[in-house]
Amino acid sequence: MGAVETMDQFFELLNGGDRVGAVALMAETTEMRVHVGDSVQTLRGVERVGGWFLRSDRGLKMIPGDVRDTGNTYEADIVVVRPGAQSQHLDATFRVEGGKITSINLAPRR
Repeated sequence: MGAVETMDQFFELLNGGDRVGAVALMAETTEMRVHVGDSVQTLRGVERVGGWFLRSDRGLKMIPGDVRDTGNTYEADIVVVRPGAQSQHLDATFRVEGGKITSINLAPRR
């Protein structure tokens, strides 16, 4: 399964409320970088990265917009919707190898 197919399935599961199923698409060694303000936090391992998604607000939705498929990298403008909070626009990059998400980079849209 390629990057686009994997990410389509990831967003379908996540947005459908099956966060456990979405996390199952991550490799054990997945890394995620989250940019907040001027700092960056890096989470390593499926327990930490997956936990970020599992602990998120119920009703979290990540809706990909403009998608760029560059082989094993999936880049997208994503709208994040959480109940009771303003929507947020992110630039996101996901690296997929062997049908598993190995790297995630989320940065505020500028």
